[in-house]
Amino acid sequence: MIAAWPCAPRAMAAGADDRQSAPPRSVLGEWVGTYVCAQGLTGLTLSIAEATPTQARALFHFYADPRNPKVPTGCFTMTGDYDPATGRLRLKGGDWLLHPSGYRVVSFDGLVDAEGRRFSGKVGGGGGGCKDFDLGRRPSPAPPRAECAIPMPPAQPDQVDAGGIGSALAADGRIDLNILFDFGKATLRADGTPQLDELGRILLSPSLAGRRIGIHGHTDAVGSAEANLRLSRQRAEAVRDYLVRQFQLPASRLDVQGHGEARLKRPESPEDEANRRVEIIVLE
Repeated sequence: MIAAWPCAPRAMAAGADDRQSAPPRSVLGEWVGTYVCAQGLTGLTLSIAEATPTQARALFHFYADPRNPKVPTGCFTMTGDYDPATGRLRLKGGDWLLHPSGYRVVSFDGLVDAEGRRFSGKVGGGGGGCKDFDLGRRPSPAPPRAECAIPMPPAQPDQVDAGGIGSALAADGRIDLNILFDFGKATLRADGTPQLDELGRILLSPSLAGRRIGIHGHTDAVGSAEANLRLSRQRAEAVRDYLVRQFQLPASRLDVQGHGEARLKRPESPEDEANRRVEIIVLE
């Protein structure tokens, strides 16, 4: 007796420049509030562990609200996707961890406000009778049962930087991403997507939103220098295209260069795949 998924209304139709200038929403961590389904008003702690354009991951922990004390406790996993430019977060119910008899998983489709303090929208699924949810940043009134706990990254007011990309850019102005490429290829591999999603969130943060960013490609030393130079630029272009497509970053903000085999990361091992990488540099 929980919920499915109409679209939350869009309050505005912003252009790409408006979306780029808006501050990023803080999404990760705990959201606490209520939602309404067939069982009535229900308390909820939603713990979001990951939120990117390609993957979101959360735990849905529901329990009785004092105004509706007969609701049992339960929890299930959720997955979905997040658009950092608009603040739209969509989550679909997954696997039960603590399942009260007769209850069904729900889905959420809502918007995180520009300050990252409120997440609200529509509830779907759950067998019908579901309406709205409204969550904020406040202490949960119901400590989770052991079944309803999920490892969480540390929440920060601006953005969560789980992989250290933001801190490296702040300290050194550059970082070598561990985005590896197959030999002779410029196609992004799936194992590099989490870092690119993290990078995209960071480049939307207030500290970097106005800065130009260098995306410099590198290769190993196998093959001709001319072919490697061309391939390294194609790799940098692949990263740029991903950031433009998934995060609506203007291409003019991203300076793409290829260095071929001229700057090996491991010169003692010129054929090592670690040399096939992309370097991110804060330019101005």
